[in-house]
Amino acid sequence: MDIIQAIILGIVQGLTEFLPVSSSGHLVLFQKMFKLEEAPIFFDTLLHFATLLAVVFYLRKEILDIFFNLKKNINLIWLLFLGTLPAVIFGLLFKDFIEASFSSLAWLSAGFFTTALLLFATKFLKEGLKDMQKINWKDSLLIGIFQAISILPSISRSGATISSALYRNIKRDDAFKFSFLLSIPAIFGAMVLQILDFNGNKLNGGLLPNILGFFAAAIFGFLSLKILEKMITRGKFHYFAFYCFVLGLLILIFI
Repeated sequence: MDIIQAIILGIVQGLTEFLPVSSSGHLVLFQKMFKLEEAPIFFDTLLHFATLLAVVFYLRKEILDIFFNLKKNINLIWLLFLGTLPAVIFGLLFKDFIEASFSSLAWLSAGFFTTALLLFATKFLKEGLKDMQKINWKDSLLIGIFQAISILPSISRSGATISSALYRNIKRDDAFKFSFLLSIPAIFGAMVLQILDFNGNKLNGGLLPNILGFFAAAIFGFLSLKILEKMITRGKFHYFAFYCFVLGLLILIFI
């Protein structure tokens, strides 16, 4: 992995981790383009850490409010915990199946089509009425189930969770915030699993490509969050569906 490849992969991770177009699907495609059989574990872990820092910094006010007002936010903490459980259970029960699906271009295509449908359906939804304080356990569990499904390749985590939140009549801005608060344990968990699988792997390509890839992922991750929040609040979330549909179609054509 050279410097250019590391920067491109960092930019792709930063943009697609949060935009509803699937980071996993794009990384698999770019890894195949660069003829990397799999992402270097250390580098992939660095990219996850970079995007984790980006979302924590972006939602720093909400996160600090949770920590400094635990009593007020105890229900929100419980809902985030509940929303995380389906992904943990699904990931443990179907680990082998999930890993196998990442090697299939047919699965990638199907995942992009699924994401496109989820996103396009939001076009027909009116602005929700529920704010963060009115989200209930049924909302959180459904959003969590959608997050679990997004473990499969090219099904966008943000696309699935935000769409499901909008289906549950949650306000656009609060759907955005809840989805990305829920992403923090998900990204952290993925990072921990990668560290456990590290097994002493050396840096791929040297120190500089890894550092540049890290900063590219962090910077573009933050920018993608700003773009996405504006798109959601303006009712343009479904625009991303067209991109996912075209990408899924192209993969299907060239399989």
